[in-house]
Amino acid sequence: MNFSDLSFVGIDSTDEFPKVMPWQPTRTGEYTEDCKVGRTYFAELSELMLAQNNPTFLSRVLSAQVAGGKWEGVEIGFSQAMSETLMRAG
Repeated sequence: MNFSDLSFVGIDSTDEFPKVMPWQPTRTGEYTEDCKVGRTYFAELSELMLAQNNPTFLSRVLSAQVAGGKWEGVEIGFSQAMSETLMRAG
């Protein structure tokens, strides 16, 4: 699996060279469901980071989240799953 294969990563093909969009989540508008989706997104990312021994994937996603300017259920679920993973690792 590659970074661009993650379910929340998009591809902008409007220019001559496609551009990876690190944070293109699907949103339902339902807070609880979006939190679940965000948690799933973090699990996907975590699995890829471990498989490829590449922590920089997280920075790409977090930067894209900040640039997107939204703090909603998907981002909250993502960050909560990340926090829980860090707490278990300690």
